[in-house]
Amino acid sequence: MTGHLTTDFIAEEMSRRGYRVHFGGTAEVSGGSADSRAVRPGELFCAFPGERTHGDNFVDAALRAGAIAVICSREPAVIPEGRTVVVAPDTTRAVGELARAWRLACSPRVIGVTGTVGKTTAKDLCAAALAPFFRVFSRRGNYNSREGLPLALLGLRRNDEVAVLEMAMDSRGEIAYLASIALPEIGGVLNIGLTHIEKLGSIEAIAEEKLSLARALPRAGTAILNMDDPRIAPEAARLPCRVIGFGSPGSGAALVVTDAHARGLEGTEFTVAFEGEHQVVRSPLPGLHTIPAALFTIAAGLALGRNLPEMARAVSTAELPDRRITVRKSDTGATILDDRYNSSPASLAGALRLLRDSSGRRIALLGKMAELGAFEEQEHRAAGALAADCADVLVAVGETCRVMAQAAREAGLAQVHWFADKNEAARFVRDILGPGDTVLLKASRSQEFETLIPLLEGEP
Repeated sequence: MTGHLTTDFIAEEMSRRGYRVHFGGTAEVSGGSADSRAVRPGELFCAFPGERTHGDNFVDAALRAGAIAVICSREPAVIPEGRTVVVAPDTTRAVGELARAWRLACSPRVIGVTGTVGKTTAKDLCAAALAPFFRVFSRRGNYNSREGLPLALLGLRRNDEVAVLEMAMDSRGEIAYLASIALPEIGGVLNIGLTHIEKLGSIEAIAEEKLSLARALPRAGTAILNMDDPRIAPEAARLPCRVIGFGSPGSGAALVVTDAHARGLEGTEFTVAFEGEHQVVRSPLPGLHTIPAALFTIAAGLALGRNLPEMARAVSTAELPDRRITVRKSDTGATILDDRYNSSPASLAGALRLLRDSSGRRIALLGKMAELGAFEEQEHRAAGALAADCADVLVAVGETCRVMAQAAREAGLAQVHWFADKNEAARFVRDILGPGDTVLLKASRSQEFETLIPLLEGEP
């Protein structure tokens, strides 16, 4: 055995909790999946309830794809030989219980990170920077929800020393629930912004959710807090655990950043000070808005016993498996900044400032930011005004972005174009692209801007 989760462990833990278990024999389980189309042989398929359908409807497909085990709420008609099936009325709860039990069995030192923006980036950088010092577990992608974080934990191995996890929320109590499963020793809060305000109702409610990670830490743990965020900084004095604050001079931070400047797509450079030591850091993450992710990473290393020179060097030399902003090339000779994974006021502002520092003509192709509730018009207007400062051409898409285009015009940007249809907008951008241009592509996931990439790149 290689230290993976096993069907024996699943059967024992699920039986102990009263769930019905059909044991198919001893086998290793390489991880968890909730998508029958992506499940790989040897994985555990978790049949979660969804908005439109239930994962129970795809159990047979997952078994055919090679899932070695399944947790579902409805027993399949046929269970292939050698497969373990757990039947639980609430699959989300059952998978969470299994993930917590497996985390305790493996016993890594768990680092959790949350924030309105930058969680996945911070998690990936932290895992990469700590890899020279520890056996680090972290799952690629944004496995950060009630369903996603348990799936991530199921990939742990018994010899993993450190686990780096991200925690998100779109409902009250979600981060506290995730913390009760992951049991983090170290927890970072990067920032607090307006994403999900439509569901939580106020920025104060969002702050309470994000800060619940820090409040869930043990007394012997370490909270890593952004002292430049006025909704986070006051928490430092209230926590019983150790706090490593990061921020600018005068913020009260222990980890102080100065002399920060952008290096375009090559990343950022800044000086960081901690307990009398100073180090220059060259982070591989582009855009000044990504510096909190680098500071969180350095602080996490300090909390684990590494020193400042080690962590400054580790961040500077970290090789990231994936970057949120993907740099693509158009056949016209233009550069495409593909940042269409998601969009919020803070992440859009960071992307626009990265565009501002780019060479050549700067074009912003932008769609709406979702889940802003009563702040929707205000935030899209603010984005339009910022685009006027950062772009030479703004192409806004969709009814919500009319006010973005209007605000950009009012701020003095001459080249502003609005389209109701994203494909028409992309064709317009394609027609004006030339050598040396840089185009930023950004919108919320619901806008599916990924469909525009082939057109901008020049595929027939």
